[in-house]
Amino acid sequence: MTKQYAIDLAKKMYRDNNRSYFVVQDPDSNEFRIAEKEEVVRDRLNRYVVFSIETDE
Repeated sequence: MTKQYAIDLAKKMYRDNNRSYFVVQDPDSNEFRIAEKEEVVRDRLNRYVVFSIETDE
């Protein structure tokens, strides 16, 4: 998905679920996807995060 669409979808999911979401760029392509905090931490994706919206957990 495009970067802007992924960001908009992450914002919507945040409003609907009150959970943290991250937009991550796939290192092998120019595609973007949404990941949850557990996945970002587990897979060490911090360097690929282009947008995040987080709750105060």
